[in-house]
Amino acid sequence: MNLNRGIKMLVKRGNDDELTVLIDKMVDDLSSTSSRAIPSIHRVGDNLRSINEKAYDPMTVAIGPIHRDKPHLKSMDHQKKKYLKLFLDSMGERSVDIYVREIRSLEERARRCYAEETLIGLRKDDFVLMLLLDAIFILEFFRRYNEDDERKLTNKEKDNDVIFRFGNVKNYVLNDLVLFENQIPFFVLEKLLQLSKTRDKNEVADLFWPLVSKSAQKSLQDCSITNSNNPPPHLLGFVHYVESLQFSPNLYANNEMKNINSAMELNEAGIIFKKREEEGSFLDIKFEKNKIYVPILAIADLTESNWRNLIAYEHYLPCRNQRKYTDYMYFMHCLIHDPRDAKLLRRCGVISTWAGGDEMVYRLMKQMGNNVQPSDMFSYNDVFEGVNRHCMKRKNTWLAVLRRDYFDSPWKVISLVAGFVLLGVGIVQMVFAILSYYQDPQKHK
Repeated sequence: MNLNRGIKMLVKRGNDDELTVLIDKMVDDLSSTSSRAIPSIHRVGDNLRSINEKAYDPMTVAIGPIHRDKPHLKSMDHQKKKYLKLFLDSMGERSVDIYVREIRSLEERARRCYAEETLIGLRKDDFVLMLLLDAIFILEFFRRYNEDDERKLTNKEKDNDVIFRFGNVKNYVLNDLVLFENQIPFFVLEKLLQLSKTRDKNEVADLFWPLVSKSAQKSLQDCSITNSNNPPPHLLGFVHYVESLQFSPNLYANNEMKNINSAMELNEAGIIFKKREEEGSFLDIKFEKNKIYVPILAIADLTESNWRNLIAYEHYLPCRNQRKYTDYMYFMHCLIHDPRDAKLLRRCGVISTWAGGDEMVYRLMKQMGNNVQPSDMFSYNDVFEGVNRHCMKRKNTWLAVLRRDYFDSPWKVISLVAGFVLLGVGIVQMVFAILSYYQDPQKHK
């Protein structure tokens, strides 16, 4: 009560009151932040992170401000400095002056790419130094990755590089570079590519191809990423853009809650799951007649981390954007309610796993579906509606039960045919007996 009275008295004192100044400053701060561009790099919210925190944390290298002070990632700072020296040597430069000046000119623009809470306590020079070291580390890592892939990296170079000395470390670094919280703006990488004088129209494709799947690499060569009207904000956005290129869903507004039955239930209703053989995006699921065609989903050790970070990226996109990965995971979450659903999809060739059995796949899909909200313009509306129309027809369910119970093996077919034959013979015998009785009734008296 006394507190409320005190506040009222302060407010009445005029514009010079401390409370008035405080509130005015609060409103001014809101006005200045409302005019900022929408940031593209955030800390993952607790609603997503709490399910599996490790999926969002780097194992080997910190990129950007969020994880830079973690002790277990400090050992890679020395490698960043070594890559800076390699970069300068390859350019015939002895000083970083030109690169510092260029990155400094991008500093304000780069800051606007981060949500404010990610940059607390980071001074201007520290921020520029971080961008320079991290960007050059990324470019040199991919240059050496390509040389290693083409077997041009010598044994001596590998021995002097803690990343390429052991094969598993480079894969962990590759995964760390596509974590949502572990990013720097893409335009910083572009600027250094321009300054390195090695860029041509396919430079981005030539450098970053290890980040995308084999099916998406053709799209990577055909598209002009850096000249597009909506360039990717960072490397994870780059992966999202390229992997989505070959998937163009049929979109139309439908605000009703979307759902379909599990894989086993759909199978009992006569729907068959088939592995999609044609080239294209692994997001591209089709329903034709009574068949759902699904590109193979390969599950490995880092699959969960990759998917969770792509979903986190989509979570922070403006609502008008299509959340294709989120929609895909929601689709799979609907299909797999039980280990038997995972087993069915595995036997159909839709799921392939090196990281565990059907129980693991079920638990993974169950967790991945938590706190996931599909797009308003759901990517698989046409598939869901086609499947649900099929299941509403009782004829389809009856035919499916008949096929499952009586035609799923040659022996059952033979037994069924034999049963019909015996039934037919019995009916014929009965008919002849009845006819015989009525034709000569005297014999039966």
